[in-house]
Amino acid sequence: MLRRLFLLAALGLGLAACVTASNSLAPDQIPTLRLERVTVGFAPNARIWWGDGERAYAASKGLPVHEAEELGKTPEGQAYVRGLVEAKLRDEMTRQLAGNLNGTRPVRIEVTVKELNIASTIQKILVGGSYALRADVNLVDAKSGALLLAFSDQSAALGANGGLLGVLVDKALLAEPIDLIVKSYTSQYRNWLLRN
Repeated sequence: MLRRLFLLAALGLGLAACVTASNSLAPDQIPTLRLERVTVGFAPNARIWWGDGERAYAASKGLPVHEAEELGKTPEGQAYVRGLVEAKLRDEMTRQLAGNLNGTRPVRIEVTVKELNIASTIQKILVGGSYALRADVNLVDAKSGALLLAFSDQSAALGANGGLLGVLVDKALLAEPIDLIVKSYTSQYRNWLLRN
């Protein structure tokens, strides 16, 4: 039974990503790079829709869940949610690249989030849904600040299992949606950068 549920979950999480950026770094340059740090920011018009983040903010204030959406629209609520997204992206990008970029030339990875959309549990039950992340990633020389390589306006998307059974399977077998889409995006970037 568990095997069938796992198979069902795997089928529902189809990955959709089409990298259109060109990697112009020479293959022999990659081993010379050393990751100094990862920074994450947000485009001025970034659209973030993540109900779990809003609910976490409401909980941090000791306020009821039914007020989370309105609280999430406040400047403080938006800053809280963006802080959670920033930490997850920074930590996962660092984890994915630190072991691969350990040469002598220090570089920074600068991520600018443009859009994050994580379907709510209710939406997934009623009509289905997906998770999507769109961002720019710049590889920058840490000493000069020169842009070495741009990964502009790239996206990752994951389909979520729909219906009550699909949601229950996802909750039982998979990581949190934010962690899934962040890992998907950062893996996509790592594979593109390293030409895997």
